[in-house]
Amino acid sequence: MPNICAKSDDKNMWDQSIRGVNRVIEGIAGRVPLFRSLRGAFRPGDEKMIDWEQSERIAEILASSDGERPFPVSGKMQSDFDGMAEQSREMVASFTGLPVREPLGPVYVFDRLAWVRANLQGFKIIFEPLSESYQAALEKFAKQRRGQGFQKRVLRGVLTIQIGLVMGYLSRSVLGQFDLGIPGLESGGKLYIVMPNMLKAERKMALNPKDFRLWITLHEVTHAVEFQASPWLRTYMKDLMDKYFRSVALRLEDLGMHIKPGNLGDVSSLQEIVKQGGLVSLVSTPEQREILGRIQAFMSLIEGYSNLVMDSVGEKVLPTYREMSMAFRSREETKTGAERLVQRMLGFDLKLRQYQVGELFCREVMEKEGLEFLNRVWARRENLPDADEIVKPYLWIERIKREGAKRILHYDV
Repeated sequence: MPNICAKSDDKNMWDQSIRGVNRVIEGIAGRVPLFRSLRGAFRPGDEKMIDWEQSERIAEILASSDGERPFPVSGKMQSDFDGMAEQSREMVASFTGLPVREPLGPVYVFDRLAWVRANLQGFKIIFEPLSESYQAALEKFAKQRRGQGFQKRVLRGVLTIQIGLVMGYLSRSVLGQFDLGIPGLESGGKLYIVMPNMLKAERKMALNPKDFRLWITLHEVTHAVEFQASPWLRTYMKDLMDKYFRSVALRLEDLGMHIKPGNLGDVSSLQEIVKQGGLVSLVSTPEQREILGRIQAFMSLIEGYSNLVMDSVGEKVLPTYREMSMAFRSREETKTGAERLVQRMLGFDLKLRQYQVGELFCREVMEKEGLEFLNRVWARRENLPDADEIVKPYLWIERIKREGAKRILHYDV
C-alpha cells in the first residue's frame, strides 16, 4: 500500500501516478472544444439534474481524443456479426445445456459516438428515480445556504460533466456489450459491438480478427443466453436497481462550498470541481451498502459465468485462443497507475476484481461439482450466491446441497 503522505520524489510511484493523471486530464481539458463544453455544463438551465445534450458533447470530444479516426461501419461487418452471434448462440446452448426459449435480440455494430448515444438513452431512464431525491436535496440546501442558484448550477454541471467523461472514456475501450435494458425491460436484449475499438485491439495486440471477433461475441451472447434461460433474472435485477435508487440521497453540503463563479473560467479549477463530487458523492447508507453488495455479487456471477463459457468454448473452437487469452491478461496487467486513477477520479471503478471473483466462483463450483450443479444458480433467485458466498464458493455449495436434501425429504413425506 503506497504511503500517500510520504514526501514527493521521483521514485515515489504514487506521486508519479498522480502527476500522470494530471497530465492526462489537463492535456484533454486544455483543448478548446472540450474546455468550452466543460464550462458550458455550468450554464444556467432548466430544473433537470443533468444536461444530457452537454454530456453527449463532452463524451463525443473525449471519444475521439486518442487520435483514432472515425470508422464507417459497413453492411458486411453487420452481416458478419449477425452470423457470429447465431453461431455463438448454438455453441453456448450446447456447452451449458441452458434452455434458449427465444431468438437472440438484435446485434448493433457501432462506432464510438453511436455507442455513447445508445447508452445515454439508458442512463436517462436509470437516473429518473434520482430526480425526486435531487429536488429534495436542493430544497434542503436552499434553506441552509445562500447562493443556492449558483450551487444548483455547480451540482448540475458536475453531474453533467461526469456522465460525459465516463461515457467518453469508456467509448474508447468497450469492445462488446449486452444491453439488458434495465429499467425498460421491453427494450432489452440488444448486443453492441464497438468496431473502432475492436480494430484498435486487433492491431495493438496483433490478434487474428476472425477468432477475436467470435471470441468477444461469445462472451456477449452468453449474457443473452443467461437471461433467456431464466427470465426472472431481468425482474430480479430491475428490482434491485429500483430499490437502490429509491434509497439514494444526494450529499450537497460539501459540494461547491468553496467554489466561486470565477473558478469556472480555468482548467485547473474545473478539474478540482469535477474531482470534488457528483456521482461519487452519493451517500453510502447501511441499506445502500447491503443492496450494492447484492448487486455486485449478482454482476460478478453474470460476468464470471460468461468468462467461463467464453474461455471453455473458445479453447475448443478458436485456433488462436491461447494467444488471445495471454494478450488480454497482459493488457490488463500493464495498465498504468494513471489509467486506474482516472477511472477512480471519474467515480467509475470498473470493479475488475469483482469480475475475477465471479469467474473464480464459477470455475471452483464447476471443478468440484460439475457444470450441471453450477447451473442450479439460475433456477431461482434464492439460489443466487450472496456477498459472502461469491468469494467463498464452498459456502454456496454446502447451502445448495442442504436445501436440495430438505426438498427431497419434504417430498418423501
